[in-house]
Amino acid sequence: MHPQGIGQYCAHAEDILAIEKLPWRQDMNTLQDLQELEAWWVSKDPWNYEENGDDEKRKGMLLYAIPRKEYRRVLDIGCGNGFITRHLPGREIIGVDVSANAIRHARESSRGFPHIQYRQHSIFEMPVQDSSRSFDLIVVTGVLYPQYIASAEKLIYAIIDELLMDGGILVSCHIDAWYTSRFPYVTLLREYYPYRDYNHVLEVYMK
Repeated sequence: MHPQGIGQYCAHAEDILAIEKLPWRQDMNTLQDLQELEAWWVSKDPWNYEENGDDEKRKGMLLYAIPRKEYRRVLDIGCGNGFITRHLPGREIIGVDVSANAIRHARESSRGFPHIQYRQHSIFEMPVQDSSRSFDLIVVTGVLYPQYIASAEKLIYAIIDELLMDGGILVSCHIDAWYTSRFPYVTLLREYYPYRDYNHVLEVYMK
């Protein structure tokens, strides 16, 4: 990503300080190295999502929590291998992940789903054409941790606000101990449940 591409999102001095810690910087003391992430995603299912009962439960709870209505355009941020993406409702679904290997596996797993497309980039690299409140459902799972976004929470809020249309739904699912974000929308659901060796928090917001 080129830093000038996110200038439209920077409304506060705190955001500019956060940008200094984003993944294109060289001083990535707290951020996971991209090469390390790519090595992890050489396997098509490194977290064993497909075989783990906790992940089947997580997927079922997330899908059940999405309000029942027709969704025109859906975004899955941090889609990984498409474990959640290929089950989401929506006429057009876009999954994004920073890992090229993860995107390759996602495309392979979603053959036969012409309404789903996958892109290899981070949330900080969303194309300008997507930044006009064009999504009526956004799902973000396992992404909003310091090792992925450093201290750029306010910037994340601004980006998602640009992507999500008024009245749109935002679904967030994360390990509670590692997650501190709260979005400034109407909270429809906040539910905690055990997940592997942790506790998960599942949130549903309406903008």
